[in-house]
Amino acid sequence: MSAEYPRPSLTADVVLLRYRGGHLELLLIERKKDPFSGHWALPGGFVDAGETPEAGARRELLEETRVAGVPLYEIGVFGAPGRDPRGWVVSSAWLGLAPPDCWAEAGDDASVVQWHRLVALPPLAFDHADVVAAGRERLRALSMLSPAPLALLGDTFRSAAARHLYVQIHGQRVDPGTFRAWLRRRRAATRVGPSRFRRNERFDAPWHD
Repeated sequence: MSAEYPRPSLTADVVLLRYRGGHLELLLIERKKDPFSGHWALPGGFVDAGETPEAGARRELLEETRVAGVPLYEIGVFGAPGRDPRGWVVSSAWLGLAPPDCWAEAGDDASVVQWHRLVALPPLAFDHADVVAAGRERLRALSMLSPAPLALLGDTFRSAAARHLYVQIHGQRVDPGTFRAWLRRRRAATRVGPSRFRRNERFDAPWHD
């Protein structure tokens, strides 16, 4: 026996970050269509029937920005009443970590794509300011448990650059000696040259221990 219940539409949105010139940057699109035509928003859109939310997020990111192949980490689900003027729309939000040279181009529903410094964002459509704030918290939590944020530095990096990235993520000073010890002895990264490291996939301790 089955019962009918109201069913929301499902979307997927991506908080795509890169670290460039000493700053964390967020990729935004200028919306081409209503609602919020001409406003800045996160890349995203409706999930197709039979598609997982992550697959929908990857497809929409590719269609709107031409970006592909970046790691995605689930942020959460956003479904507050009135978040979308089109009706009951629930969004699955994802955090993407792009390398410094990540290139993007407007496509599909985007008039323009542009990187914005995370500390100086324009007004955002829908509830995307809340989604970005949750994405930043997800990045902080991820940095405590995994070397994944080091992917923002590219294939190889200097310890000073990595430490500065973590200062940007946490908004506070990071002791250089403690951080270098984490890189060298806690399996977060492997030395590949003078003061240069490569991120390890395996990880066994948080950076601040």
